[in-house]
Amino acid sequence: MDRNKELKQEVMEINWEQQKVLSNPLRARIVAFLYEQAMTPKQVADLVGKNPGTVYYHIQQLFKHDILEIERVDTEKGIVEKYYRAKANVYKNPEQVSPPGHVDGGTTNIYMSKKLLEEFRNELQELFFKYGHLSYKEKDQEEQVPYEIDYSIKESKEEEK
Repeated sequence: MDRNKELKQEVMEINWEQQKVLSNPLRARIVAFLYEQAMTPKQVADLVGKNPGTVYYHIQQLFKHDILEIERVDTEKGIVEKYYRAKANVYKNPEQVSPPGHVDGGTTNIYMSKKLLEEFRNELQELFFKYGHLSYKEKDQEEQVPYEIDYSIKESKEEEK
C-alpha cells in the first residue's frame, strides 16, 4: 500500500451519476487499487486479470466522472503512460435521503474468496458479540437507545462494458 502504509478514510462527496458509476463491482475494485497506488490501465488490467481494453474503458468512465485523476504522465520512446489515482476511498452522496429512524449505513463491493468470506462472517459475529457485551457492561453508566443492525452479503454481478 502506497498511501502512508495505513488504511485511512478520505471521503469524497458524490452525486447520483457518480454513485451509479461506482456501483459496478469492477470499477469499485479499480478505485480501491488506484487509491492505494497510482497505476496505468495496463498495470490495473494485469492486477485484476481483465482485458486491458475493458479496464481502460472503466478507468475512462471513472476519470470522466471525476472519481480518478491523472497523477503523472511518463513518456518514453514516444509511448505515453498515464498514471491514474483515486481521489478518495469513501464516497458519500449528500443528496441521498435516509428513511426515518435510519442512523447510518453503507454499501461496498469487495472481491473475496470463499475462505476470506468465511473469515469476514466470523469477524462480524465477533464484532456483534463484542458490542453486545460492551453494551451490557455500560448499561448502568450511559443512557442507551435501541438499534437494529441489518446487513446482507450478496453476490454481485459484474458488467464487462
